[in-house]
Formats: sequence, structure tokens, C-alpha cells
Amino acid sequence: MNAQEISWQRRIGWRSLMALLFAVAVLSAMLRQAYADGYEVFAEHIEDYFPATASVDLPGCADTTARLVTEFEDADSTWTRTWYADEWAWESDWKKTSLAGGADANYAGARDFGYFCGHGAVGWVQFTTNNTDQSLFHTNTSFGDNVDLEWVTFDTSNTLQSNGANLDTWYLNAFQKLHLLIGWHDSPLDTDTGGEFADRLINRSGLDGGGDTITTAWFANNGGCTGQNNGTTQTILAELVIFYDDHVWGEGSVPDDSTNNGIYWIWQNDC
Repeated sequence: MNAQEISWQRRIGWRSLMALLFAVAVLSAMLRQAYADGYEVFAEHIEDYFPATASVDLPGCADTTARLVTEFEDADSTWTRTWYADEWAWESDWKKTSLAGGADANYAGARDFGYFCGHGAVGWVQFTTNNTDQSLFHTNTSFGDNVDLEWVTFDTSNTLQSNGANLDTWYLNAFQKLHLLIGWHDSPLDTDTGGEFADRLINRSGLDGGGDTITTAWFANNGGCTGQNNGTTQTILAELVIFYDDHVWGEGSVPDDSTNNGIYWIWQNDC
């Protein structure tokens, strides 16, 4: 199923009559079964923040997320791609299912690689609808506990700032077999960070390089640092030091998952 079909399913499920609920539940089960085959990327972006919020629009997020999805599409047919934008990008897609309104087990948590581009701040990222909230806080996350979701990238300002207990809180909540949490200590410019990041991750039959580790791709000047001012700081958190050398599936080695052991690793890079 492609992203358009999945988006349609959610719209119908949200506004349907009670008589359709059973059919939607059956379709959802079929989709989850489909996700079990091959690899999955879950991407969301928000370009249009105003007037739903007071934040400025981010046209670069639309372009870079489109590029990222295309790179995974070009990797090979084993990658399923799910992509929601603007008012269809919901906080509940990332919120742990044990909380009221949380649905990550059916959305971000049911994939292998998660990417969100939009606004953020220390310890949270911003959405534009109240499904269920406009802000996803670190305390509302639990990544990897649904077997999938090894890697999450928040291409958002300051979300992974090494400020006080912020990174500790991200680790204690988000890392439930998650390998890497990737993002920004500083506020990045609205450039093609995600697209160039994915270009470095994916080796398309040697046509344009790629096949880098996730950390190498994110920290590269022509990867996650694309178009950024000198000195703009990135952050990566890891459960184990060996996850520093993770590749995405199909591009190289990926160690086994690990439970949260109370100790995590941090790397930062100045673009």
C-alpha cells in the first residue's frame, strides 16, 4: 500500500459512520501484516504552520522530505514508504500507544526508519492539529517497543539540545530498543538536510555514492549539514556505542536491538 492509500484509510476512519468501523479495522490489520514484509520508512513534514500556529512556514521541509522519500524509493523495492504532510501529520503517530490518543504502534513505531521535518524546541516537536496535541514531548515517546523503529530523525530546531536534563529525558523515554535518535542541538536553516542525508544513506548501484553509516551521513557537509551555517551543532544519541556504525537495512551491518540499560552515548558535530 502506498502513502496515499494509507492516508485515505485514516481519513475515512476518522470521519466514518459506525457501520464502517469493522471494515476499517480489518483493513488496518491487513496493512500491519503488509508492513511485516521488507523494510519501512515513515516520513512526515509540515510546511504550512501559519495560520494554524504562530510559527513561520517551512517550504524547505516539503522539498527535503520529498527527496528523502524518493531516495528510499530508489533504494530497492523492499522499502515501503509512508508519508504524511501538513494537517495529515499528527502528533499521535509518534506518541506511545499506552497514552491516551497515542498510536505509534500503527504508524511510526511500525516502521524501521522515522523522519520528521518541521518546527521544534528543546524536548519537543511541533504539529499543527490537535490529533491529539500540537506538541510531541520527549516524555510521550517510546520507540522500538513494537519490535520495529530502529532509527528516528527529528529535523527540527533544538529538539536534541544538550541542555539540562533534556537528553536524559529523551533517552529514558524514547529508547525502548531504539538504536539512534538523530537531530539538532541548534536551530538549522530550512535546507535540503533530509534529502542529502538520505542520498548518503542509500547506494543506488554505485551511481551516486551512498551506503554510508547513519552517523556519517548525518554529520557530512554534503549530508545532514547541507546548506547550514558553520558551527550549527547536530546531535545523535545511541543506546550502545556499536550503534554508531549502523547502516540502514540493506546498506550494511545492523547489530541486534538492545533494551534500555540506563547508559547512553552522545555524539555532536559542528557543521
